[in-house]
Amino acid sequence: MPPLNRFDSIAPIYDGLASLAFGQSIKKAQRAHLGDVPARSDVLVLGGGTGKWLGELLGQDAGCRVWYVEASLKMIHLAKKNLKGNGRVVFIHGTHLDIPDRKFDVVITHFFVDLFTGPDLEKLSGKVATVLKKNGKWIVADFVNRKYWHGAMLWLMYLFFHAIGALDHKGLPEWDGIIQRKSFVKENTMVFYKGFIESVLYSH
Repeated sequence: MPPLNRFDSIAPIYDGLASLAFGQSIKKAQRAHLGDVPARSDVLVLGGGTGKWLGELLGQDAGCRVWYVEASLKMIHLAKKNLKGNGRVVFIHGTHLDIPDRKFDVVITHFFVDLFTGPDLEKLSGKVATVLKKNGKWIVADFVNRKYWHGAMLWLMYLFFHAIGALDHKGLPEWDGIIQRKSFVKENTMVFYKGFIESVLYSH
């Protein structure tokens, strides 16, 4: 997992790059399971980026509260601008090591688990399990490596982020298997961009 502010350099163009590379698939994956967030939930978002999708979550439930943990200060500034000062979001400039000491109904990680090595994701999954309430949900949207061209795309992506100093490692962890081994049960999967992107709803 990268330390603080390593994504600052591309924060202003991050969403544009995602749209250029994947069209609407990233946005669709981010929104795919928002309807599965129970009413009046306390939600933990890890690595929320610019938060353009978050307005939809807040709009569908007036009782929802969000703790938004993001390692890039510039991403947080953009998220605050996109949300126009919504008082139901607590912004935390930090990493997964700075998760608040409380329980959550839902954890959301959009294109976040790809930042981890396998062993580090094992630790993160264990941490998520401890902060979720009973029968809590974990929504994960991220890339998968199931076909030859998936691997080629991932190689190029990791090469780019490594070159700009945003990442140190160069490989995608087998995140679905790691998460399920931590006693998370897969409830639903939605697939985008010809199977390269998945949005998965887990319960614990």
